[in-house]
Amino acid sequence: MNLLRFRVLFALVVWLAWYVHADVTATLPNTPEAMLLFHGSAATVDLFLVYSAPRFLEAKLCDDMQTLCLVSIVGNALGWAFYLAYLPPVFFNTTMEILGYVQLARLFMVDRHDANDLGCDLVRRPRFMGA
Repeated sequence: MNLLRFRVLFALVVWLAWYVHADVTATLPNTPEAMLLFHGSAATVDLFLVYSAPRFLEAKLCDDMQTLCLVSIVGNALGWAFYLAYLPPVFFNTTMEILGYVQLARLFMVDRHDANDLGCDLVRRPRFMGA
């Protein structure tokens, strides 16, 4: 079961990874080599998150978070391709921002097993055969 403390801990790991990446790459110039370094390091951070997710999360939540991180890796590869194609950065920035919100929403969205680990019988009466 994915307890709230593990969700919060993983959210802190994600935030710290994003913060450190943004701080380290803040002074990169606007050149193709520097943008390759930016998008490549962002993809590497996402790969780190793919491998660290099972340490904090389990079951479908872990799979979903890993899938979203893999989508982010593909997004960073496309972001560099968009840069080389001279497309405005608003497409990449908006896509990655929306992806970040989706990751955050999925991280704190609970399913029936996480919301009530005792089962549904706590709130409503169980159905009996023939009743």
